[in-house]
Amino acid sequence: MNGYELIDELARVIKECLFVPNDKLPESFRDNRTDSVSLADLEKKYEGTMTVYDYTETDHQEEKREKARRVELYRQMIDNGEEITYLPK
Repeated sequence: MNGYELIDELARVIKECLFVPNDKLPESFRDNRTDSVSLADLEKKYEGTMTVYDYTETDHQEEKREKARRVELYRQMIDNGEEITYLPK
């Protein structure tokens, strides 16, 4: 195992050792069979409830995406023999 794998394993083990009481959790995350839920189980439940709208772009990611879009449009202008015109963000 390399260092990164050891750190990942440590994080996994810690998440299995930490428990959150049911009364501190929203109803949808509670485990009514026990009085608490492990952090690992909470993480699995949370990942299962996430939707596409929960994933948001950072400003940097948005700027990179916009820059790539404009570069592609500039490339198309050059390929078509057109004069390059400035494209606002």
